[in-house]
Amino acid sequence: MVATMTTDNIPHVDVEIPELSQIAFVVEDIDDGMDRFGSILGIGPWDVYRFEPPTLTDRTYRGESHEYSMVLALTQLGETMIELIEPLEGESIYTEHLDEHGEGLHHVACFAFDDPHAVVEEFEDADLPVIQSGNYGGTEYWYFDTADELNGAIFETAANVDAMPEPDRTYPE
Repeated sequence: MVATMTTDNIPHVDVEIPELSQIAFVVEDIDDGMDRFGSILGIGPWDVYRFEPPTLTDRTYRGESHEYSMVLALTQLGETMIELIEPLEGESIYTEHLDEHGEGLHHVACFAFDDPHAVVEEFEDADLPVIQSGNYGGTEYWYFDTADELNGAIFETAANVDAMPEPDRTYPE
């Protein structure tokens, strides 16, 4: 039996989302994903990044220090960033998604908060803990345990997004 959320058991987070900055999908192969999104939806070009040490630091997964890496591709569709993520090494919320659901919608994100660290505290105070986090070249990011409450979608926020390093490549080149 599936538990139904009622207004009595929906967590309250004292945060107002000013915009939806990003929609992200987990894929098994980043190049194939970019080809499909480009051919079917006509979006691109993509900036491609390898999130791995030494640029990727301070990684956590399910509350513990943990090693994982991924390659991701970013493109803008109007005001919204589209992200594709291919997990590389280590267990992560991306490998969980592929194992449990296959490829598909993974998370939504807002990067427009004045104080993202306060947002992290608000989610944790509402019993929606950080399930994965890290720092990529000075950009801190946090994913929250919202999948049950948001119909399968995880919520992410980040700080210092402008610190993202240059992409490793652009696709198509």
